[in-house]
Parts: sequence; C-alpha cells; structure tokens
Amino acid sequence: MTKNKYHLKNTVIVFLVTALILSCETRTDKNNKQKNTTHKIKKANNLTQTISTDINLLGKLLDLTTYKPIEVKFKFTFIDNSAQNDRISVPGPSDYYLEAILYFDSLTFVKIKDFEKNLEWMEQNYKKEEFNFEWLSNDLQNQLMNSNLDYHGHPDFFFGSGVNRKCWYLENKILIKTSSGSSY
Repeated sequence: MTKNKYHLKNTVIVFLVTALILSCETRTDKNNKQKNTTHKIKKANNLTQTISTDINLLGKLLDLTTYKPIEVKFKFTFIDNSAQNDRISVPGPSDYYLEAILYFDSLTFVKIKDFEKNLEWMEQNYKKEEFNFEWLSNDLQNQLMNSNLDYHGHPDFFFGSGVNRKCWYLENKILIKTSSGSSY
C-alpha cells in the first residue's frame, strides 16, 4: 500500500510541475506576441504619422469586437489643427487618415461574407487603386491589382464606421481606408 501511495504522490508531483511549466510557456507566448508589434512614429509640426502592427491600438480607431483580426498593419495620420503650434493661429477641427490591412482566419472571413450577403446596400463603385497603399508589400499590391474588379465589402456593419470608410476584400484580408473628412 505504501508503494502505491509513493507512486501516486510522484505522479501528482510530475503532473503539477508539468502544468506549471506549460502555464509559464503560455504566458511567455502571449508576452512575445505583444512584443512582436511594431510602431514607427514620425512627427513634423502638426502632422503625426504612425505605422503599427498593434491590434489593440487599431482597436481604439476601429471597432474590432465583432470580428477580431489575427493580424493587422496600419498607417494613421493625424493633422493637429488645434492652434497649439506656430503654423496655425486660429483653431479648427483636426483631421485624420487611416489606411489598414486586417488579416482574418478563414472561418471568421467566411462569417463576414455570409453576413454581408443578406444586406441590402448600393454598390459603392470604389476603385482598387484607392487601396494601393504605398506601405503595402509588393505581394499585397499584386494581390490587390489582380483581385476581382467588383467592390465587395461594407465596413459600416463590421467596424463601427461611418460614411467616410471604404474597404476592399482580398483573400482572408480586408483593406480599410477612412478619414475624418469627406474627400479621402
């Protein structure tokens, strides 16, 4: 009987140590994912440009709660017209521009397309050239230029967007373009 207790005790200890090691590795993986995000910030006078891969930061600009991407890259340009610098003496509304690519797993992307099939909306007549962002990789630019000519995508329902947002679908990816003004 004591031999069985000893064996059971060793088995429990091995199990607990294994569980502890696995939980530490899981936390490390999560921390590494956060560390793998990149930010490049450029400031000049009243203009600030940010290029980032941080999903949480993009989540402050777009509503990502319904369909959360697995990866993002975006460029956010903010023009501060608050008269806080020498260039502007009278304050006015500040402007922003956002260009983003959101990557989705195939199941989530199918859900987005299935939801959109049941919507009634007018064709947007966007041109794919509008989404050929200068910071996109050559591979993504080629995918965009070889994509279907018909516009697909309606960001209002997915990303809490308004009338100034546009999107273009690629395979398991969505390109988004938005601004505070109406002529972006």
